Amino acid sequence: MEDRHAYFMKKALGMAFSRMGTTSPNPAVGAVIVKNGEIISLGGTCACGSDHAEVDAIKNAAAPLDGAELYVTLEPCCHYGKTPPCTRAIIEAGILRVYIPILDPNPSVAGEGAACLRDAGVDVVMMTEMEHYASSLIRPFKKSILERAPFVIHKTALSLDGRIATSSGDSKWISSAHARYFVHRLRAVVDAIIVGKNTLAADNPSLTVRLDSFSGDVKRYFAERDFDLRGHDNFFVHCLLKADEPACTVSPCRIVLGIPDDLEKKYAIFADGNYIMFADESKKDACRTHPSYDRIKKLESSGNIVFVKGATVRERVDATLGELNRRGMMCVLLEGGGVAAGTFLDAGQIDHFLYVISPRIIGRGVPPIMAAGAATVRESLALHDVSTVMINDDLLYSAYREPYGAAQGKG
Repeated sequence: MEDRHAYFMKKALGMAFSRMGTTSPNPAVGAVIVKNGEIISLGGTCACGSDHAEVDAIKNAAAPLDGAELYVTLEPCCHYGKTPPCTRAIIEAGILRVYIPILDPNPSVAGEGAACLRDAGVDVVMMTEMEHYASSLIRPFKKSILERAPFVIHKTALSLDGRIATSSGDSKWISSAHARYFVHRLRAVVDAIIVGKNTLAADNPSLTVRLDSFSGDVKRYFAERDFDLRGHDNFFVHCLLKADEPACTVSPCRIVLGIPDDLEKKYAIFADGNYIMFADESKKDACRTHPSYDRIKKLESSGNIVFVKGATVRERVDATLGELNRRGMMCVLLEGGGVAAGTFLDAGQIDHFLYVISPRIIGRGVPPIMAAGAATVRESLALHDVSTVMINDDLLYSAYREPYGAAQGKG
């Protein structure tokens, strides 16, 4: 039977997940306040510049908090930023004890919040047994802090023989409606979706969150099923499968690698201004001959087209991610296609591989990653923290570049 501390911390972790996609560049954190063994308040990180989870929970409490206990998914901050330190709010509220599963990954901060609370007489309990749950939610913030770049999830649907499209380019639909619904749940918690210009031209995707487009039968499947997650006990994947559907979702920013040859085409991503196209700075002069050069200049001035510098693929990918980081994006979803995925793999910038494997055999077709590749198996990228779960007849495979406890850094 699960003990009460694990129960309360999982409630806090659920609150943290519910705020993912809305808090960047701040981490999504959850908080639960308990008094006399009962939950009296819940809180989660609000939009950047507003309340952190601890303060949100304190404000939501209807009862006095003296002697209460706080379960929070990340070490409380102890410095002034856009908001006052959470440690001060905790101390002033009279909270007796704080349970934390993980310290702040920022090396200049880690441990200081806990020390501040202890110095003020607040009992701090490190729940290390819950660290890997909290870590699965905090990976994007960790990379953002340590590398000044967004965390990149490569999502793709592929056949059992490793194809994302037929030789003619057809890819609709390799996976089931159930798996596609899962993907839209994933889209709802990221800051941006990335595709290459070839995918844009071929598929004209909208790259939006469309949870309402799925049938009641598909949604009931997720609501009623007890998913058997095998391997690494990944709380992030668990929440993608089982958390409540967001009541309201804002679609992430759409990112295109390259400028389409036909920029005047009515692409779906142009429905609003929430998109960015990235292009190689060295090819900027060549854009003068582009039939839509005047529009390119206009979109550059508005920030919808960004030219990045870099002599190598890695430098250009790093520059692209650096720009997204400067715009406050912390977690991005790389969706298509094989060329774009290969570019990011060669640059060492795919952090999470989330693949839906369908029971289909396509034969000659398009592979999911068109990268330079390894010369030997020994040189290939070995992944960590592997989880698998069946979604209808599809297999969801999740794995990470780095194990959860490793320091970020690609070297």
